[in-house]
Amino acid sequence: MPVLKVPNRTIAAQIPIIESRIPKPDELVVLSKPLLQATIRIGELLKDCSAKWAFAGDLGEILFGVNVEPDHITIITTSAGCDDISKKLTPFLVQAPRITERRVKRSAEINLKPLPINVRSYSSSFNIQGQKLDVHGDLQIKVGDWDWGDSIDFEPEYVYVVGVKVPAAPLELKKELYRGLGWYDRVSKIHAAMARRHHKIV
Repeated sequence: MPVLKVPNRTIAAQIPIIESRIPKPDELVVLSKPLLQATIRIGELLKDCSAKWAFAGDLGEILFGVNVEPDHITIITTSAGCDDISKKLTPFLVQAPRITERRVKRSAEINLKPLPINVRSYSSSFNIQGQKLDVHGDLQIKVGDWDWGDSIDFEPEYVYVVGVKVPAAPLELKKELYRGLGWYDRVSKIHAAMARRHHKIV
């Protein structure tokens, strides 16, 4: 089912080809120590969680080596998963699960026209070792006057963070989402990370 409900229109763009090379110093990807420690702690606390969940947002991307600078932690899951995670993280709860809707700071770029993006989810918030964690259940996206997209569905991919196995939203999912939004700079960042992983450049 489509995450973005796109009216009858074709979106095309040129994606640069990333050549194999040694990354420049400013291309090296580093997660800050406070976010790293909080991510590890969350992985430990949710290791027995039966609901499907994954790290997402900028933090989810940097776990795969994408050159971004996350300032908080995001998890995507289902509505039931949000309730389950909230129970497991009760000591850190800041905002209990509720339905929220907000506008994203960045606009979509469709045929050179900026369009507002709204997201809706069943969400809760936490403070894990001083770091903000937002959990979004059944996240939906709406661009401009398009219809709401279907809830984001995914099969998590697993990565190890200092020995702790954690699920993360697949880069292919993020890449297709960014393409639909016209965020080709973010698509290029993902291509670059995939190229570095393929050639084992770290």
